[in-house]
Amino acid sequence: MTVDPVSLSAITTAVTAAAGSVGTEAGRRVWGSLAELARRAVGRGRGEEETEPVALPLDPTDGEQVRALAALLFARALREPDFAEELRSWADGARPGLTVDNSRVTNTVSGQARVGRLIQGRDVTWTSD
Repeated sequence: MTVDPVSLSAITTAVTAAAGSVGTEAGRRVWGSLAELARRAVGRGRGEEETEPVALPLDPTDGEQVRALAALLFARALREPDFAEELRSWADGARPGLTVDNSRVTNTVSGQARVGRLIQGRDVTWTSD
């Protein structure tokens, strides 16, 4: 991350990008490493005794769980500078495997326009038979 590693928006962006990339092999590896980081954040995976089981929000297709995971990581990073550094390292290492697309498409037809066929959208591939 190029911004403060404990910035909620930076963490949310990284976690959302990881979730959005699970359709690729690189994205699945990135998500897997993030899931492992989250498990360590709550004490799982280190042989530590859990005092209270925590259900981890690890479904990358569920937007609410993705936001909850970002919040969990953010809270841990705020409390522990070492974890914040670990999260930063994860984000730096994950960046090449992530695809983030924050672009926006706005299509407008107005005025006296007369349109016979109109196709509006983004990333449209058209083949004519």
